[in-house]
Amino acid sequence: MLNTDMVPEELCRVFDSSPLPSAVMDKSGIIYANKAFEPFAAEISPDIISDCDSSVEKYVCCGGKLFKAYISPFVNGAFLINLTPAASFSDDCFEVLNAAVRHAVSKVAAASDDLFELYNTESAARLLNIINSSMLTLMSEFLIPEEIMQLKNTPYGGYAPTSVSKALTQFSERLSEIFSRHNVQINANISAGMFAKADMRAVTLFLTDFAVKAMNGERHIEAIGIRLFRNGADRMKIVLTCGHILGIPSELSDESVSKPENYSPESELEELLAGCFDCRISRTDNADLSSVTIDMPMSETPMSDGLHSPMTIYGRDRFSDESVYLSRFGIDPPYKI
Repeated sequence: MLNTDMVPEELCRVFDSSPLPSAVMDKSGIIYANKAFEPFAAEISPDIISDCDSSVEKYVCCGGKLFKAYISPFVNGAFLINLTPAASFSDDCFEVLNAAVRHAVSKVAAASDDLFELYNTESAARLLNIINSSMLTLMSEFLIPEEIMQLKNTPYGGYAPTSVSKALTQFSERLSEIFSRHNVQINANISAGMFAKADMRAVTLFLTDFAVKAMNGERHIEAIGIRLFRNGADRMKIVLTCGHILGIPSELSDESVSKPENYSPESELEELLAGCFDCRISRTDNADLSSVTIDMPMSETPMSDGLHSPMTIYGRDRFSDESVYLSRFGIDPPYKI
């Protein structure tokens, strides 16, 4: 792997004495790497320099951690690469930021409601809907990281049996409310009385994120299907399907900010679902549909809950996870004339 012919001896000494991972790479691979870089060498391919013609900064994920790579031209088509850990917040810092955003969003929402009562016009509704969509889009960026922190801080096996049937029924009803004014059908086929020892908010957040990415694709979505059924004696399957209309392009535009290439909290959430709750996740994507399947173990039905639980009526909630996430597309604006 190492070939120091292109690297001056003086530079090798500087690299070897550096505590930061450093390397020289060309399109054929790594020419030289110091000891700090060697643990990451197998995870960094020449693709990282394929589109470089000047000094750039990129994010890379190595060893399960996020790094910022500083890439600079060297000689003969080779590049110098230096890795530094990407900045990260402590849990306390994240909690303060999350609380501050939620507090600001609730204050802006209340003020917007009051303004709409004062100025009940189409132009006011249009401007207030822009404000609503923007503030909920900001809030949506915190949802999955918030849930990841919750899962990491909960002891393994610390979840009591919860009704998967009830959680998915609520999830499908919230989606139906959001899409009631749009030509997107919500079809639910949910078996009753199915329980699991899992955090169902994490599951429905994962499903919502999948649907949002499908909606942000090139094809228009006609229908969303949600199924829950038994899979053998002790497992169940949740299937979320987004059906596409062939030949009709999507008119939706995601208003969230662009993110680093390796920024993927949903991937970490998927790993936690697998590690914490033994979920097996698979995906299908073709011309007709995009779908995700979650295969998870069933648990016993708790004595205090079951098939005869009282029916609950769910009202429109602007701050439900689904509403917040789908606000990125300006779907279901609250202010209407």
